[in-house]
Amino acid sequence: MRYSRLKKTILLFMVTIIVASGLSLLPVVHDSEEDLGLSWLFHARGLRSAPDSVIVISIDKSSSRHFNLPNLARKWPRDLHARLIDRLNKAGARVVAFDVHFKDAKDRQQDLKLAEAIGASANVVLFSFLQKQVVEARDIQGRESRLVVDELVPPISVIADAAVALAPNPLPKVPVKVSQFWKFVPEAGDAPTLPVLAYQLYLLEYLPSFIDMLSTLTDMQLMQYEPERIGSNNRLPVLMTALHELFVQQPDLRQRMRERIAVVDVTADVRRNLNNLLALYAGPPSQYISYYGPARSVRTIPFYQVLESDQYLEGLRDKLVFIGFSEHRQWEQQDGFYSVFSNEEGLDISGVEITAAAAANLLEGVSVRPMTLGMHFLVILLVSIMLAIIYLRSRGVWLPLALFGVAGLYFLLAWQLFAYNGLWLPLVVPLLIQLPVVLLLGMTWNYQELNRERKNIQRAFGYYLPETEVNRLARDITSHDLGGQLMHGTCLSTDAQQYTTLSEKMTPQQLTTFMNEYYESIFTPVRQHAGIISDVVGDSVMALWASPAENLQQREQAVKAAIAIVDSVAVFNQQHPGNELPTRIGLHYGVMVIGNVGAVDHYEYRAVGDIVNTTSRIEGMSKYLGVRLLASADVLEGLEDFDSRFVGRFILKGKTVGLPLFEIGAQHIATRAERTQLWQQFAAALALFQQGLWTEAGAAFEQILQTYPHDGPSSFYRHYCEQNRFQPPENWQGVIHMQDK
Repeated sequence: MRYSRLKKTILLFMVTIIVASGLSLLPVVHDSEEDLGLSWLFHARGLRSAPDSVIVISIDKSSSRHFNLPNLARKWPRDLHARLIDRLNKAGARVVAFDVHFKDAKDRQQDLKLAEAIGASANVVLFSFLQKQVVEARDIQGRESRLVVDELVPPISVIADAAVALAPNPLPKVPVKVSQFWKFVPEAGDAPTLPVLAYQLYLLEYLPSFIDMLSTLTDMQLMQYEPERIGSNNRLPVLMTALHELFVQQPDLRQRMRERIAVVDVTADVRRNLNNLLALYAGPPSQYISYYGPARSVRTIPFYQVLESDQYLEGLRDKLVFIGFSEHRQWEQQDGFYSVFSNEEGLDISGVEITAAAAANLLEGVSVRPMTLGMHFLVILLVSIMLAIIYLRSRGVWLPLALFGVAGLYFLLAWQLFAYNGLWLPLVVPLLIQLPVVLLLGMTWNYQELNRERKNIQRAFGYYLPETEVNRLARDITSHDLGGQLMHGTCLSTDAQQYTTLSEKMTPQQLTTFMNEYYESIFTPVRQHAGIISDVVGDSVMALWASPAENLQQREQAVKAAIAIVDSVAVFNQQHPGNELPTRIGLHYGVMVIGNVGAVDHYEYRAVGDIVNTTSRIEGMSKYLGVRLLASADVLEGLEDFDSRFVGRFILKGKTVGLPLFEIGAQHIATRAERTQLWQQFAAALALFQQGLWTEAGAAFEQILQTYPHDGPSSFYRHYCEQNRFQPPENWQGVIHMQDK
């Protein structure tokens, strides 16, 4: 079944939307979208400057070397961390968050010293490890089973009790690419994570106002608290969990809170921070990280430099400081995670830098915002519509060019939305699924359509040009130079008697129908015998048989075609009594040029040369001789399978050289024996004629006509003998000079 282009467009749209929608639901495609699509967007966006309010202090090999300690932080004396906290407190750092787990007790004095420093600072958040435990369980029927539960493992109590708060910081392990961070961990009772808790502590001054507005909207007493003691005794994580759960329980609260913040009389900076807090508590429990770049994109200071040099303290006032493992080289990295910006040398981003980047995102109010499932399918729908329209409007090479152009524009749009708004449009499905589907089907269908159109054009041109020329033009339509190729060939020319009379009796429509049937009786034999129709003018037809070299078989085909035309026209005349078109045929062989003839913007494919004009003269000569099929000696040379008789040598009008002519067959003779007898008598009479014996020749031709009254050549020569008896031609050589066509 051949579909119209519109039907194919609809089918293409349906296939594209079904395939894209179905594959979008597969986890592997979702993972590819995160692995490839998000990576493309980050690299297209390029690097961004991290806010200077977030600092990373790295525990690294350079610090180990400086302190002459092993490059294993767990073996460092804890008075180094105590000294660091004192230095940060002296510098005026607002919040200090350790991405280091103090899980084991060390030297008692050093543990106490660290706890004292943490307590004196009153702004330190410590890391609690989220550990999976296998627990044996027994149901009421006594069946045993194993359960996997998550358990928070805090630092040792003496250190933990001194901290403002404790927080987990779960991140996926290598080789999973880290693209998100937890804000609230479901496995830990929706406990806030380290970057979230540090961020909230950094903006602690805004929390009372935020809670007051919530209390007004909900008419609930969220929690008894003293504003100045929110950030002590591990109260803050409990309060943050309660706030998050409140928004989960009341989905409409987010919009009401947003409207409340919009009308409150505060500065723009305060309103921005209140909206950021709203996004933290009312948003999903996890958030995609908007990375700033590869490792060390967040300002990083080695541990030892903060301890040894006061110049680094000047830039730490009011900063949110994260402390953890971070190296310059991958093989020294103790806490690296594969991410979108893991570099070619294999350097991953450290866990503390990921944590710092997450906190920086919260402070700036930026994030990577993936499409919702509904919006994802809407994008797929719009892309499918756009690609289908491109297929409908584009043909040939323009289809891939248009598709790739639109793909580039789509990527440009996705890049701009990601760079300036953090909006993450899908790339893998539109560019690696939908685009190839449309390209593959579209190019296949276009090829089929173009191939069908090419064949239609070739078929149409075949009515006017030979097949070889049509194929040549199909390969290279620009190749239409004037001139042509020198060929050896046979030319056939026909002419119908009584055409003028018939054209006067018929209307143009009737004449067209009638002549089309007549042409069919001529064209069919020509085609069947490998000839080509060169010209059709009025009632005359010219056909060609040509090849680069002399070809006996080609002349044989031409003669067979001419005989078949005689028979075919005879049948045509029987089918149209009263409207017969007796047809004369001339044949000649020689050298010709076949090619393009014309000028400016009109060309015709035809034969050029003396052979064409001579063939027309031979056909005209058949009228005087009263025969249907007349051929030159050049045509019949070497052909032995055809009955023919020599009818004389003639200098045709416009020519200077005598041309021997032969009649092929004799349609008015019933039997071969009669034809043989006629041709023998005619040959004897013609010999007398060529000797200039006019009386004897005339008598011989008269005797033939008494037996064969319809023999045209005998009638022609009898008449010629009667004329020459009284006025013989001068210098007679046996060649008749024709004055008329």
